[in-house]
Amino acid sequence: MIWKKKSLWLSIAVLILLCGATVYVLHRELNGQDIWGTLLHADIRWFIAAVAAMLLYFILDGYNISRCLKLSGHKVTFAQMLKYAFAGFFFSSITPSSTGGQPGQLYFMAKDGIKVHSGAFSLLCTLLSFQIISVSWGLIGGIFAPHGIWELKGDYAYVFPIGFFLNLAIILMLICVLFSRKMAAFFARIYMKLPGKKPVKPGDRYSMLRSFAGYRRAARLMKKNRSVFIKMLLNSFVEITIYFSVPFLCAKALGATDMTWFSGICTQGALFLSVSSLPLPGAAGVTEYGYALFFDGLIPMNLLGSALLLSRFCNFVLPLAESGIGLLVLQLKPKSRRTIK
Repeated sequence: MIWKKKSLWLSIAVLILLCGATVYVLHRELNGQDIWGTLLHADIRWFIAAVAAMLLYFILDGYNISRCLKLSGHKVTFAQMLKYAFAGFFFSSITPSSTGGQPGQLYFMAKDGIKVHSGAFSLLCTLLSFQIISVSWGLIGGIFAPHGIWELKGDYAYVFPIGFFLNLAIILMLICVLFSRKMAAFFARIYMKLPGKKPVKPGDRYSMLRSFAGYRRAARLMKKNRSVFIKMLLNSFVEITIYFSVPFLCAKALGATDMTWFSGICTQGALFLSVSSLPLPGAAGVTEYGYALFFDGLIPMNLLGSALLLSRFCNFVLPLAESGIGLLVLQLKPKSRRTIK
């Protein structure tokens, strides 16, 4: 009974945190911005397409997470996989360098009875497939974006190459952690030596080693079922392509007729690669500045500010609110059954 009361109070605290963080970030993003005026001048068909694209992004992200969980023996419902996708976007958006996404997802997975090692392996595989495709689109953008990404002047000239090498380093580290037993053991030892993670009781070390063994079993299953990761890559390709299409859809909604879908997605890919690893919540500020630089010439100057505002609203502000509300609803929803294992 005491444990249940503690769990209830913890859930309430998390819900309050979600509400507070959502209100704060929405206020910060929309403060002084005439989003309603922009929406009134937008073509409703293109705007609906942009909103639908982000909803589909969440669904595809959830499917990728569920694929790895299923491989580890966990069957999750559609609501659960959507909850994990919401958690990833929400906590990534409010923490520097998107560092809060995976811990937030693991929290909700643990609440659903999913083993930590299974959840961690699933999220790392999902992150790896996401990184590979986003870096690929970023490179395509660096080559084919009509603005000339490599010709940028000033301090921003260094952002794209730095972003590329940081994201490439993340990919290499993920491959080592996921598929190299020695590297996984090395990082596990480092983790066990962190403050607050050192074994205190005799059973703690056994518990950690058991989790590591379960993680390695999941890695061996992935090696034997390579088709699962190929499906994840294909899923990530569609997911990220849709996500990178949102600025194009928003520009079209405001009457930017000259920009093609390919030039728009290439430019957004290069922009995302430049800012995604910067230590800012949601890459706030630098994303807006980068948008003005990267899309200058593709979008008429008189529409650039409105297109930036509408794009940021559709691919960050509105999804943040949706993911926060979605987490609240799904967390308060009575659990009819736990995950099957």
